Amino acid sequence: MTLIDFIPEQPFLFWLLVSFAAITLVQLIYFWLLFVRLAFYKKTFEETDEKPVSVVIIANNQYRDVNENLAVFLEQAHQRYEVVLVVDNSEDGTMELMDEFTAKYPHLRVVELTQSLNWFSGRKFPLSLGIKSAYSELILLSDITCRPASSQWITEMMSAMQPNREIVLGYASWRTTSKINKWLRFMAFYDALLYLSMALCGIPFKGIGRNLSYTRELFYRNKGFSSHYTISAGDDELFVNNTATSQNVSVQLSAASRIDQVRPVTFRQWLQSERTRLRIRHYFRPGHRLLIETYNVSLFLFYALLAALLILKAPWISVAAIFALRLISQLILFGLIQKRLHEKNLLLLTPLFEIFLLFIDFFIHLRLLFSRKRKWH
Repeated sequence: MTLIDFIPEQPFLFWLLVSFAAITLVQLIYFWLLFVRLAFYKKTFEETDEKPVSVVIIANNQYRDVNENLAVFLEQAHQRYEVVLVVDNSEDGTMELMDEFTAKYPHLRVVELTQSLNWFSGRKFPLSLGIKSAYSELILLSDITCRPASSQWITEMMSAMQPNREIVLGYASWRTTSKINKWLRFMAFYDALLYLSMALCGIPFKGIGRNLSYTRELFYRNKGFSSHYTISAGDDELFVNNTATSQNVSVQLSAASRIDQVRPVTFRQWLQSERTRLRIRHYFRPGHRLLIETYNVSLFLFYALLAALLILKAPWISVAAIFALRLISQLILFGLIQKRLHEKNLLLLTPLFEIFLLFIDFFIHLRLLFSRKRKWH
């Protein structure tokens, strides 16, 4: 049966096929107008002299992480930097361990926070304290569960802090012994698709606190995290969402600027972090939420309509042609982006992982929709 013959006999399937084509077009618009910026990204800034910078890290009862990872941050090739470690309510011997580190590394400063000082849960109060205690105007953030990809991490990130720029977005991924490490790397890449592509299009909406830099003046000018202080999470995403503009953000994607989380996590732990990530999204600016949700809804409809057309036995040539158009575009652009982000051996798994993530996020959204609304304290 040709498509011409198919129209009058089964108008419902015809309009279902038209809808499938229209949704695919929406996806292709995101691919070739948005993601293409990241796929063909070229650095536009020049290398500059080394700038003084304060690296701020929080540790909360993480003796093992501090012992294994802190030295990597303290042994960077950058000549003008300090590491400010905020020990947040730790009772595991971290402060005793700091005696050894401070004796070996004079550019390490330790700020101890006790329970009586931290009125709110989460990282925002200790992070604010670390930023206010820093000597440098430029702040570079990471996590004690992470390690920089190279000794040039600080220098590379600071090279993107050009005149009139106040925020630098870096890439953060995973390099753990976890059985789901490949899934975690896919998630880092898939998240970066939107937030890095939109930043390169002049629509920055979030940053990842494991690899993020901004000026202390920007922090003070916006009164720190005061606009979302009662929300325990989102010190990175919500701060960038509130302060980033098309003019004050740079992106750094060099291999040396990458940060990897090295502490293994279970699937259950990742699931909890994914739920938090989706909840935070509700606090983004309306325009940003619209762009994000349009992509996600169109992706859901793409696969839903594909399944319906296959079940109802629509003309397979037309369905296959539309599906192939998106798949080829996806493999080309996603392959280039994964290469640029230095993520190996993910491309062939990407379509399957994408569908799996779609189901997970769908059920998380349902749970959030029907759960009791409450403030994050």
